[in-house]
Amino acid sequence: MTIVSLFSGAGGLDLGLAQAGNRVVWANDVARDAVETYRRNIGSHIVEGDIRQLDFSTIPISDVIVGGFPCQGFSQANFRRSADDDRNFLYRSFRDLVRAKQPKFFIAENVKGILSMRNGEAVAEIVHDFSGAGYLVETHLVDMADYGIPQHRFRVIFIGQRRDLGQEILFRFPTPTHGMTAGRPHVTIREVSSRF
Repeated sequence: MTIVSLFSGAGGLDLGLAQAGNRVVWANDVARDAVETYRRNIGSHIVEGDIRQLDFSTIPISDVIVGGFPCQGFSQANFRRSADDDRNFLYRSFRDLVRAKQPKFFIAENVKGILSMRNGEAVAEIVHDFSGAGYLVETHLVDMADYGIPQHRFRVIFIGQRRDLGQEILFRFPTPTHGMTAGRPHVTIREVSSRF
């Protein structure tokens, strides 16, 4: 599938999507160093700039829009986190692009702390906003250690599917490869470092 990537950073999500056989056709991030890293390692299709100031008509239509909108305002590691942090509302630019381009699917990710922001109201608002753009939306809390990453890295994944594709979400999370349910121990840093 063709992918448009927002809040791309250095391209970790994009690299995984490309390795899975998809084609990232356009990407964006505001951080100059991240954009330069992306260009050197993934491709020149990334545009540096604030998503709130970009002309959406210059962004290609794609099958999927993905992105990890900024998490600092939601993160529990931020001891001064606040519901009023401007970064908490950048997902709206993501939603606006999804509404304008109407991809078949969108995938957004954020930190576990988003679940507790405003007693769960932040997640409910995000789901409501994307639903209003014409999408069925599911949220999933995922521990990346369950998929072979040597770190307990919890992420909230939002999956959206355009309503005209059916009333059942077609995307299914892959079965965990590690952990209690998989019957295989989590990978450790020691295991990974011993491979080199």
